[in-house]
Amino acid sequence: MSRRKPKKSLFPKGFLWRLSAINILVIATAIAVSSWAVYHTACFLVEGMGNFGELRQKQFNATLFQYLWIFSVVIITFGSILHLHFVKKLIHPIHQLIESTQQMKKGKYPEPIDGTNDDEVGELVNHFNELVLQLKHNEKERKKMVADISHELRTPLANLNGYLKALENGMIDGNPDLYHSLLKESERMTLMLKQLEQLKEWDHVNVRNFIQKESLRVEKVIEQTIRMFDWSLKQEKIPLNLAIEKQSVFINEEGFQQVLSNLLDNAIQYYQGSGPIMVVGKVISEDRYRVTVTGPSQPITEEAEKRIFDRFYRIDPSRNRKTGGSGLGLAIAKEIVEQHGGNIGLIRGEEQNSFWFDVEIEQ
Repeated sequence: MSRRKPKKSLFPKGFLWRLSAINILVIATAIAVSSWAVYHTACFLVEGMGNFGELRQKQFNATLFQYLWIFSVVIITFGSILHLHFVKKLIHPIHQLIESTQQMKKGKYPEPIDGTNDDEVGELVNHFNELVLQLKHNEKERKKMVADISHELRTPLANLNGYLKALENGMIDGNPDLYHSLLKESERMTLMLKQLEQLKEWDHVNVRNFIQKESLRVEKVIEQTIRMFDWSLKQEKIPLNLAIEKQSVFINEEGFQQVLSNLLDNAIQYYQGSGPIMVVGKVISEDRYRVTVTGPSQPITEEAEKRIFDRFYRIDPSRNRKTGGSGLGLAIAKEIVEQHGGNIGLIRGEEQNSFWFDVEIEQ
C-alpha cells in the first residue's frame, strides 16, 4: 500500500508557534519585570514602616513573592492561550489566501474567501475575490468567443474545400457567380481571424503605454485614417460626411488612429437604415479636442450603454458576422483613450448613435 504524503504546510515550518513564542516571551518578560518591581517596592515600603519585626518581614516577603509568582504564572498561561487563539484567527484568512493562490497556480479557480473583517486583511481578501471573479468571467468569455469562431469557420472552410475540389476535378465550371460566392466565404474567414487577432491586440494594448506623444495636425491624421475605409464604404454603399476643424493636438499617432479605426469599423459593422456616417472633429475647450463618429444603427438600450465598453461585451450575442463581433474593439479604444488621459463615451439615439472621444490640444 502506498503511503499518503503528508500535507505540506502553507506557512514556514513552525511559523505560528514561532510568532506566538516571541510574543509570549515578550509578555512574560514584561510581567516578570513588573512583578519584580512590585515585589521590591512593596518590601521596601513595608520595611520602612518599622512595624514589622525581622521574622514577620521575612514572612511577608515570602508570601508576597509566592503570590506574585502564582499571579505571573496564571497570567502568562492564560494570556498565552488567548494570544494563540487570536493569532490563529488572524492568520486564518491569510491561510485561505495561500490555499487559493496555490489552486490558481494549478489552473483552478477557488471559491470566494469569507472576508468579514473590516481591517486591511479583510480588504485584501475582498480584492482577491473580485480578482478571481473577473478572471473567471474573462476566461469564460474568451472560451465562448473562440468556440463561436471555431464553429463558424467549419462552414466556410467546408464550402471552399468542396468547390475548389470540384473545380480541380472539372466537375463544375467556374463562373462569376461562383467566384463571388467563394470570395464571400473567404471574407467571412478573414473577419473571424481578425477577431481572434484582436485578442492578442488587447493584450498588447494592456502592456503598452501610449505616453510617447507629439504635436500633430489632427485633420491630416483623421483624413489618413478614413482613407483606409474608402473601399469598405464603397462596397457597402455607405456615404461618409466629414466636418473637421483644423487644430494641432498632442497625441500618439498610432493610438489615435487605432481608436478612430475601431469606431469607424463599429459604425460600418452596425450600419442600419439610411443616411451617411458622420465624422466630426471640433474644439470643445481650451485644452480638449473631440472627435465624434455618428452612424445610423439600431437603438442601444440603457443597460447596453453601461456595458458597451466592457471587454467581450456584444450588443447582439448572435453569431451573425455583421452583428456578432468579438466585443473588443470599443474596449481597446477605451484603454487607449484613457492612456492618453482623455475620455470616451456614447450618445444614444433612436435612429443613430454617436461615439466620441477627446484628446489634448497642443498648448
